[in-house]
Amino acid sequence: MILIKDNDNKLFTVKTSMEKEDYRKFLYTATFLRSKIIIPFILIIAALAAAFLAYGENQFSKTKFVIMWIVLAGMAFLTIIFKVERKNNQRIKTDKTGVFNSEETLDFYKDFLIIKSSVFEGESKINYSQLYQVLESKDYFINYFNVNQASLIRKKDIDAETIEKLRILYQEKMGEKYRKI
Repeated sequence: MILIKDNDNKLFTVKTSMEKEDYRKFLYTATFLRSKIIIPFILIIAALAAAFLAYGENQFSKTKFVIMWIVLAGMAFLTIIFKVERKNNQRIKTDKTGVFNSEETLDFYKDFLIIKSSVFEGESKINYSQLYQVLESKDYFINYFNVNQASLIRKKDIDAETIEKLRILYQEKMGEKYRKI
């Protein structure tokens, strides 16, 4: 257990939780918005495949290209959506620890944060420099501890003043590793 002796150094505290719908939104955000290149990449690959299929008998068909592009891009997105929904359902079914609807308390200090969960004993101290990435969406702040592990802070759980403090703190401490999506 980590003991912080000087509570005067605490900047603010955030209490948040994650419901099943929050996890679902997180999966879609992580899949489609985490990297700016994902959606354009899917569209470009679909366009290249459509161009290849639209070229027949030494002639290029614009109509066939557009139709094939729409069909292939649609199939790619539907495949990804199917995978996201499957992962979401699997996580919900296998949640034996009660992570959903449990409360997480995050104490923010100048150089680090401390995370406490109502599900797990103890607490974790994390220096901001140890965070892999922080993303801010319309509804969440997403703290990535590494490429695959993240924690959500729901904006609906905190007031506007704290949202602004958190945004400024992340911008200051995370630099280019903080991004608004």
